[in-house]
Amino acid sequence: MHLAMLLSILAASLPALIQAGVPSLDPDLSIGQLSVSDRPPANSSRPVDYQRYMLAAAREADPHSATQTSTQKTPTRPNIVLLLTDDQDVHMNSLQFMPLLQKHLIDKGTQFKNYYTTSAICCPSRVSILRGQFAHNTNFTDVLGKHGGYDNFLKKGLNEDYLPKFLQSAGYSTSYVGKFLNGYTAANHEQTPGGWNEFDTLIGPFIYDNFHPVFAKNGAEINDFKGQYQVDVIRDKALSILDRAIKEVNEQDQPFFLYMAPTAPHTEIIVPPGGFGSFYTGKSHFTEPTPAKRHEHLFESERIPRGPNFNPADVSGKPGYIARLPLLNDEEISTLDHWHRQRLRALQSVDELLEAVVKKLESAGQLDNTYIIYSSDNGFHMGLHRLNAGKTTPYEDDVNVPFIVRGPGVVPGRVVKNPFTHTDLAPTLLKLAGAENAAYPFDGRPIPIHAEDELDTHRESFSVEFWRPYESERFLIKDIKENVYRSVRIVADAYSYLYVVWCTGHRELYDHQVDPHQIHNIYSKVPVTLLHRLDALLLVLKDCVGEQCARPWADLHSSGTVQNLSEALDAQYDAFYATAGRLEIKECLSGFFKENEAVVPSVTNPGHREL
Repeated sequence: MHLAMLLSILAASLPALIQAGVPSLDPDLSIGQLSVSDRPPANSSRPVDYQRYMLAAAREADPHSATQTSTQKTPTRPNIVLLLTDDQDVHMNSLQFMPLLQKHLIDKGTQFKNYYTTSAICCPSRVSILRGQFAHNTNFTDVLGKHGGYDNFLKKGLNEDYLPKFLQSAGYSTSYVGKFLNGYTAANHEQTPGGWNEFDTLIGPFIYDNFHPVFAKNGAEINDFKGQYQVDVIRDKALSILDRAIKEVNEQDQPFFLYMAPTAPHTEIIVPPGGFGSFYTGKSHFTEPTPAKRHEHLFESERIPRGPNFNPADVSGKPGYIARLPLLNDEEISTLDHWHRQRLRALQSVDELLEAVVKKLESAGQLDNTYIIYSSDNGFHMGLHRLNAGKTTPYEDDVNVPFIVRGPGVVPGRVVKNPFTHTDLAPTLLKLAGAENAAYPFDGRPIPIHAEDELDTHRESFSVEFWRPYESERFLIKDIKENVYRSVRIVADAYSYLYVVWCTGHRELYDHQVDPHQIHNIYSKVPVTLLHRLDALLLVLKDCVGEQCARPWADLHSSGTVQNLSEALDAQYDAFYATAGRLEIKECLSGFFKENEAVVPSVTNPGHREL
């Protein structure tokens, strides 16, 4: 299916590969003589012969090529593997440069195109995955400081009842390897969160140093892998965990849950000599992600896609801190293109990690009884609306993330366009495992990963929320404290909107049916009746808990007569929505404070809109 795509990548990369000294592919050599094993060993420092590799990956993408030779025992319940990347984009096409992901997951699983994070930064997003809740219910809204970080995760008791403990209660063996949360360091590593049979995680300040990963295992051992590539270390650890877990399957009929969290393709954060404290005093610096040496010469001709929202001429409809940005100059764009290539290169090790896990499961006879899920904590942008490198905005590049699943009963090659979020992941995994959460209400609901699962066609809206300054990872920009917002995203076949309320009073509305790149703010051009519905919907979603988050219209129409925006737009409800009120954020504060949000009267003058 992806042969044309793979050959296109090959053709684009060929000149740079030859210039880098990679041997040319013998034109007389049959593709059938090649194998993905032609990729050099993980510890090799020589460049990949990527021509050979890409052609081999295309050949091996045949769904009939893999056979399972092991006759080992399969558990009565499925195993679950979750691979979560860090800051991986969808809209700069990173998935297209991962042929092993294409082969093992996209071709053999189901892809959810409209899958979102609800807070576009790592720690709040990761807590939503573990808890199945929006950030306004966890009040975990930052990466460190008063409102985020590992110590606050424990202080708030968010580890007392959460995903791994629910799975353990259902008889699962649970393992974690990679990045957990920022703020887990050598100083507090002995205080583990619980819920994990094996907890082998990166510790600060080396979490984002690709060639100096430091791990703490089960709160005891600290192991320094300086000089080794982080994703490769995670791969080796994951395979070792699988050896133990598969043995338990065979001997005890105990299924397993493995959560892998490499930091690729996250920007590297390098700490200068001086100890752990320097990470928290601003002395460390951001730089592009460094790939493994075997991938450092790939994709020399690639650059960021030049879509309509890349460094656009007009950003007048955006919030002030973006509207005041100058156009990126040629030098800045060249730097961002280089970062883009480095991100693609860094992801090649993740691609290899995935294949190593698949092959381990296959050789042990467990692949057909294992769900493998691939996603990212949040998206990423470079050049979006003149912003340079970063995330944290409500725009599609930052909130729309990969979500792909393969496993028992999952239809190969299927694409689902219904919307889902990270709050749905924990409920989904518990459903697959036959486990339950009796401690608190999930804000999310199980994702229908099987074709026979019922799709809730009325579920079309969710909140995207943020309470901290914008963080530029390459070039400094001004007025970053203005990046506090509440928004509602609506995704349906007949309509698609993003509506944002900013702490400055600015409001944005985008119609994705005609403007998928979110260029034209139409807040001042739409009927006031539409604004009234969107304001009322946001007032429900901003404080929703449990079922209310999945069915917000029922909160507005308890009779059940209205279940989506289309039905709410019936003229008979105009008077009701005209008095429903709207949200106002009083100040641009870091952190979620309910008293900083007020309900004010609905807009009444059709000719007046705040911009």
